[in-house]
Amino acid sequence: GVKQFIFASSASVYGVKAEPRVTEDLELCPISEYNKTKMVAERVILSYGDTLVTTLIRPATVCGPSPRMRLDLTVNLLTMQALTKGAMTVLGGSQVRPNIHIDDLVDVYLFAFDRRLAGVYNAGFENLSVLAIAHIIASEVPADVHVRPSNDPRSYRVCSDRLRDAGYSPSKD
Repeated sequence: GVKQFIFASSASVYGVKAEPRVTEDLELCPISEYNKTKMVAERVILSYGDTLVTTLIRPATVCGPSPRMRLDLTVNLLTMQALTKGAMTVLGGSQVRPNIHIDDLVDVYLFAFDRRLAGVYNAGFENLSVLAIAHIIASEVPADVHVRPSNDPRSYRVCSDRLRDAGYSPSKD
């Protein structure tokens, strides 16, 4: 009797892409077991598309407060450094990270449910450099920004135009 299935996938199923706009139509190249299991689950869920509405949401990195903060994520890590140390250490800084606030992600799922959206949708509305993220945080929390060299040039970008075209826009930045 299920009429609709909305799956919480991950934008990490794309792997590392050089394209400036990572859209839903690009080939998936997962690089970890987590990403691979998300990709396999997506394929299984989409196979039911003839009998029910299937929706895949591929969120960018989720940020925002929670009872069990993940402090390995750029926005959360730098914010915590600013709050506890009065300084943030940015490694490199030019790397790009896509983000979505937890409140907006919840709203994306409700939006997809209410509108019975079918298909694959990226959900990541800000692709910012790590250094830009640090400066935004420093504008809200008085903290110094220290930039150190990094040998990790990976950048991740997520294009959410398909979700915007469906009528959704985030409320948080």
